[in-house]
Amino acid sequence: MTQGKKPKKASRSGRPKNAATQRLSMQQERFVHEYLAELPHNATAAYARAGYTATGSAARTAAARLLKQPAIQAAIATIRAKDAAKFEVTRERVLEEYAKLAFVDPRKYFRDDGSLKHPTEMDEASAAALQQFEVEEEYIGDEPDTDLEGQPHGGALKRQHAKTLAVGRTAKIKWSDKKSALDSIVNLMGWKKEEKSPLGTAENPLTMIVKDMQGRRSALTPVATDEDDEG
Repeated sequence: MTQGKKPKKASRSGRPKNAATQRLSMQQERFVHEYLAELPHNATAAYARAGYTATGSAARTAAARLLKQPAIQAAIATIRAKDAAKFEVTRERVLEEYAKLAFVDPRKYFRDDGSLKHPTEMDEASAAALQQFEVEEEYIGDEPDTDLEGQPHGGALKRQHAKTLAVGRTAKIKWSDKKSALDSIVNLMGWKKEEKSPLGTAENPLTMIVKDMQGRRSALTPVATDEDDEG
């Protein structure tokens, strides 16, 4: 009989366990859905809503540990992928929408005579970047109209109808925050550079001196003496 490595025990399903195949408990599933239910995501709040009993720092620690579990992360990724497919949310489409917000031209909201366009007159990109549109109309009362209404028994009944006149119309618009949209594009494209140390790069002489001083006892560090021990 040849000696060899012992065969690995197979799981009951006959397949090795991994994050994608592990089943979550009902409470873990609720945690996943509660975590994705609100923005910004809050693992501790989701932990409490899922019915776990720990509170305070223990709840924060347990929630963080739960969120790091491969099975939990796989479940979150699966739900997000399904939502993205359902609503056709792709990286390209998100980038396209951010571009509309970031590169909106305010001049396109007005006609040649300087009057403000109605949203139905705007092009797709300008309408997409429109955050707020308000119209205020001002009216004043005028002398009421008077009608004489004949009566069956003779004579006439005097009726007055109140009348208002429009004397002004104000339209206000507000478009999206261009800087926020540009920052989102930078993050999505991975163009954001890591912040440099205020002392410069690692090769900077000043940086090297500071690191060297941090690695050994400074000459200004108090040193215990025999007299200190006696006191």
